[in-house]
Amino acid sequence: MYVMWAGFMHGAAMVAPAGVTAGEFAAMATPWLTAMTGAFQGFAAVVDGGDYTVEGQQSLQFSNLSDLLAASSDQGISTEVVAMAQRLIQRQIDAGHGEEGFARIIESIRQPG
Repeated sequence: MYVMWAGFMHGAAMVAPAGVTAGEFAAMATPWLTAMTGAFQGFAAVVDGGDYTVEGQQSLQFSNLSDLLAASSDQGISTEVVAMAQRLIQRQIDAGHGEEGFARIIESIRQPG
């Protein structure tokens, strides 16, 4: 949950220069985050099954966060939150799993680099 909260703070920092308050951002982000939690069961099924090639998953190659890192850096805000997720993704891509699904980042978490 702390990573989720840090992600919210990152998003609030990203939109602040556009004049969007944290409260306005929260009002926009809450329904979206609620919808995204619907993916938990699907991720859990993939992790429990151990098959990260299941169709319908977003591939790790597609999950590259370099544009978000660049946009954060361009705005002069910390990239730490996004960089952490990008490192988990990149380790799996570097290991040859770029075409597999996003749930595969659990292997980066299970086996720290």
